[in-house]
Amino acid sequence: MTFSTFEERIGYRFSAPDLLEEALRHGSAPGLEDGKRSYERLEFLGDAVLNLCVAQEMYRMLPMAGEGVLTKARASIINNRNLARVAERIGVPASLRIDPSVRRKGSGGVTRKMAADAVEAVVGAIFLDGGHEAALRFVRSHFRLPDLMGALVAGFDAKSRLQEWCQGAHSHLPVYTLLSADGPPHDRLFRVEVRVEGQPPAGGCGTSRKEAEMDAAAKAISFLLAAGGETP
Repeated sequence: MTFSTFEERIGYRFSAPDLLEEALRHGSAPGLEDGKRSYERLEFLGDAVLNLCVAQEMYRMLPMAGEGVLTKARASIINNRNLARVAERIGVPASLRIDPSVRRKGSGGVTRKMAADAVEAVVGAIFLDGGHEAALRFVRSHFRLPDLMGALVAGFDAKSRLQEWCQGAHSHLPVYTLLSADGPPHDRLFRVEVRVEGQPPAGGCGTSRKEAEMDAAAKAISFLLAAGGETP
């Protein structure tokens, strides 16, 4: 993919094209011996800019959320899995400059981590080229924060509601137990069970233990409602 096509995909035109070239240059790419830099420095900057942009959007969109919920939600949004998804949507794997021998490997030689790192580098490059507002527009356009945060907050709220129900019913607090964690480290599926006094156990699953606990709590609340109970 050409750089101009990539700019169309991300919705941003660089005033300094060298920044985009650097953001899409892997450490294995030819030319580093001539003084050209890989995306690592921009990745470092982009990580900080991305954290700020996501935190800013969460603060705006979730006015009732506490610091704990915001911190957990941000960590669930800014991870290699979600960054790799953004990379696929904007065409990073096809645009990343890497050594031809690496490109010939499986999946085009671009790993999930490489793609995720390059997205952060692109954010850093946009920040240097166009400032904070340009970087924020990119994050708003491509990270689908309303959908991600809606699901996350619903899960956090389910755990809070379940705990409040237990406290109101003067019963023991919910007990979460990890049943399994299957799959490779970068793509695991967690299964969790939550037990509430006097109720059948409820199971949940997710790509992290926290996500599985959220799912289990939501199902436990469904059981309580089906049994005629009331939740906060």
